[in-house]
Amino acid sequence: MQIDVLFQGFPGRSDRGFLGWSSCVLIRMEGRKPILFDTLGFNERYTLISRLQSFGVQPSDIGAVFISHFHFDHAVNFGLFPNASFYLHEEEIWHIEKNGARDLAVPLEMFPALRDCGRLSILSGTSGRAEGIHWLHTPGHTPGLYSLLLEYEGSRWALVSDTIKNMKELLTGHVDMAWDAKRSQSSIQVIREWADLIVPGHDRLLQIIRNDGDVKVKPFSKSSVQVFVPDPSPSAGQTFLLEV
Repeated sequence: MQIDVLFQGFPGRSDRGFLGWSSCVLIRMEGRKPILFDTLGFNERYTLISRLQSFGVQPSDIGAVFISHFHFDHAVNFGLFPNASFYLHEEEIWHIEKNGARDLAVPLEMFPALRDCGRLSILSGTSGRAEGIHWLHTPGHTPGLYSLLLEYEGSRWALVSDTIKNMKELLTGHVDMAWDAKRSQSSIQVIREWADLIVPGHDRLLQIIRNDGDVKVKPFSKSSVQVFVPDPSPSAGQTFLLEV
């Protein structure tokens, strides 16, 4: 197995709303087509394709896409992968159909394309296996949110998307933007008890260190974004580096 974090998440908001820079992970297993966990947002389509190609993977090569939950910054690029099977939890479908008009992060008008594509598989219950990977229902942020749990290079990896958006949520158990705060806290606790390395939805990789009952969390990597702002001169501009 090979796990490559194509994009680390980046925390933060602006006075124009959420930045929406989320994580995205490529999983390759012997004898299987490449697998993707989440698909980023519309603004990252070109970069997503380019990043995949840098690993020798074309969009048409992707055999499966696990969509953690149906929010705009994680789900909308499913259409880039014409040969993939898609996985969504049954409670997320219920949420889209019942609450999609109220949950403004749901790209409601895009759901029929996914629902009717003929390649959508529904995950049911609290846990299971699909494509040889263990998935775990970790609701709270949305009712149907789920995580992937993998053992890789001697560590337990949890790809959690917005189950844990950032380091603060992992440390405190308290989350922003939760559809059900109590379920979210329970989901975070399960991940804290199991994982060694966590790929959160909107932060760098996080490591959990256990020592005689003492549990510490520390960043495992840095996450940075370069922002270029042009000025009136055709050949000039400013580049800002945002890093956590």
